[in-house]
Amino acid sequence: MSVPAPGQNLADPDTNPEVAATVYMLHRRRGWAWTLGGSLIAFVAFVAIGVHFWPNASGTTGAICGLILIGLMAVAAIALIAVIVDTAKLHRRHPVMRERAASRTSYHPVYAHPFRAPHHRVSHAFTWVFLALWIALAVGFLPDQVNGIGYLAGAGKTVTFLPQSYTQECGRSSCHNVTNGVLETDPPVSATWQYQVPLGQSFGVRQPVWDGWGSPDLMDGVSAGGAMFGALIFDLPAIFITIGLVRMVRRRLRARKDATSMIATAP
Repeated sequence: MSVPAPGQNLADPDTNPEVAATVYMLHRRRGWAWTLGGSLIAFVAFVAIGVHFWPNASGTTGAICGLILIGLMAVAAIALIAVIVDTAKLHRRHPVMRERAASRTSYHPVYAHPFRAPHHRVSHAFTWVFLALWIALAVGFLPDQVNGIGYLAGAGKTVTFLPQSYTQECGRSSCHNVTNGVLETDPPVSATWQYQVPLGQSFGVRQPVWDGWGSPDLMDGVSAGGAMFGALIFDLPAIFITIGLVRMVRRRLRARKDATSMIATAP
């Protein structure tokens, strides 16, 4: 247990820097707790969504999903370790220091999480990484979502698809073969049919509304419905995340500008 130095007043945080350090530690532990809870909730939600959606995900999208799951598990593990370590350090501090520090943090609990507390640098960085991965996932799904909506809306004409080769894609619990080929358009476009069909035997498919990142996934009713589901799950949070990040950047730029103006006008 930390023992106060002679002459220090435990009741006055201004004369006891250890009380201020304890306040910082409480904020840091709370920030890591927010990170831990958010990453666990996101992990559970992501797995629940993936049970229905990942088996139809393309190779690029599946890779992004896997990276996000690994990132969420890593963030949760690091946050849990940080919470345990900070809790052990707090228990070694003097009870009066902990009481005074708690009284200084109890009136603004909402502002103590890592997204708004700039001194939680590590947890703040992990929060940025998670938000960036979520936005990247939404961007990765965007072509399939646009084409799914177009398919359900009846957009696009019928074109010929020529199957050329097979590729194996793996979902959450199993793997299956998909068929790579070419859409006989002007110019021809590489595309993927999410089922195994005989090679060299052309058949008609709905032309994608958007070729996406160079090789679109061809849609049927099942995959179009899955793309619509993905749009609701991933795009809406990504939009709110982007709006929040833009507002945060604007607040920080405004605060920095105000601080610069105050320094410039100071006598």
